[in-house]
Amino acid sequence: MKNKVKSITEKVPQVTTLPDGLYNGIWCGYVIEVNSEGKRFELETEMGVKGINIKVVVEVENGEATFDVVRS
Repeated sequence: MKNKVKSITEKVPQVTTLPDGLYNGIWCGYVIEVNSEGKRFELETEMGVKGINIKVVVEVENGEATFDVVRS
């Protein structure tokens, strides 16, 4: 049985910024995923990690983002 496609949308990544603040994220490889205001952001890191779903806190201050791993 065939199903009908409702719409096709091209997803074009664009470089953006996040407002100053703290954000919870998930780190995998060289990418941290952060959700803010109903949008998903991908932050590319300088160093990678071997693992999945590592919880981090991202701090954006004066437009510069840094992050720390959340230890439980």
